[in-house]
Amino acid sequence: MNQCVCITLVVNTSLIPFRGFIQKSAQKLAIEGIGNVLAPHTIKIVVHGAHDAIDEFIDVLYTGCDGIRPASVAVEPFVKDRDYRGVFRIIS
Repeated sequence: MNQCVCITLVVNTSLIPFRGFIQKSAQKLAIEGIGNVLAPHTIKIVVHGAHDAIDEFIDVLYTGCDGIRPASVAVEPFVKDRDYRGVFRIIS
């Protein structure tokens, strides 16, 4: 079963290492969606995919990258409002 969620990720450092980390993690898990950089330390991510893949993606985000954990991760249900065409993109 597929699900769609909106994730707001806040970090205390630069988003630059997280952008690549998020992109690679989504591709590895075959998740589609979009990430929008809202502020220098905040990114809003909308992802759609298999329930298990979404759960694993959220776990990966909580773990962080390069030893840097996010300051906060907020996850909420989301209604898929567009066709993501099977890919994950981050828009600055």
